[in-house]
Amino acid sequence: MSWAHGYRRPAADRLPSLSGIRSFAAAGRHLNLTAAAEELGVTQGAVSRAVQALEAELGMPLFRRAGRGIELTPAGAAYHARVTDALAQIAAATRALRRPEREGILSLSVLPTFALRWLVPRLPRFHVRHPDIQVDLSASEETVDFGADPIDLALRNGTGSWPGAEATLLMNETVGVFCAPELLRRRGAIAGPADLRDHRLLVHTTRPAAWAEYFASLGLAPPDVSGSPGFEHFFMLAEAAAAGMGLALLPLFLTRGDVAAGRLVQPLDHTMRPATAYYLLHAPGQGSIRKIRLFRDWLIAEVAEAEAI
Repeated sequence: MSWAHGYRRPAADRLPSLSGIRSFAAAGRHLNLTAAAEELGVTQGAVSRAVQALEAELGMPLFRRAGRGIELTPAGAAYHARVTDALAQIAAATRALRRPEREGILSLSVLPTFALRWLVPRLPRFHVRHPDIQVDLSASEETVDFGADPIDLALRNGTGSWPGAEATLLMNETVGVFCAPELLRRRGAIAGPADLRDHRLLVHTTRPAAWAEYFASLGLAPPDVSGSPGFEHFFMLAEAAAAGMGLALLPLFLTRGDVAAGRLVQPLDHTMRPATAYYLLHAPGQGSIRKIRLFRDWLIAEVAEAEAI
């Protein structure tokens, strides 16, 4: 193949500076030039100049002033979503090139209670089926940056949209009220929704609006939970409820073992399906990688089997 003498790529096809793209992506992620500069290890002025050069090359503004800060223009927001995905793909391809020896190691980041109460007891079945794939499991609720974090696959709860990630719906969630049987023996049965206010309502601190949403699904005004004990993770909340501290809103699929063991009961039949669900996330374009594809397909089958039971 040879290039004709003097050929120049059409302006519309010429790629902008990667430095400008990285500066724009960081500035759009933080909406703060100082924070973007700290992330990239450069000066604020360097980020500002790189973004200005990119805007000049594209012929349109990507940011606008918003009070003392900045915000993305509509065109900037659309462009940011696309270039963030592209950078994530570049980062994932680079990691795969630099670490070919990790092909048989699946780095998995999962929500803490899901890992503890649901996934870990089932992992031996995956290892029996795929003994050549080693699962390295970590627990976290933080947003995953596949461009920077050494994570192949993550499980998170949300609405299905994460910047720089492809998401596959794993399961919806249904929540209900649970407590210790002893609590009902001490305080009396819960005959209806109005009786909920007579009990201490335990709060899941990462979902502080959960009780208000549950009460709204019953047509009731939100309860006052300002003085209620708070717990960061569902497994903490479940243990507090089993210890008789009060009522807890918990996902049904995470409580089956405790209910079967008699540690928890569901005193009110009413359940609610939150707007969020559980999703599997991976870097854009990485879903066909063997270890990711096999684990994702296995986990989806496990969920289907559990729901059927």
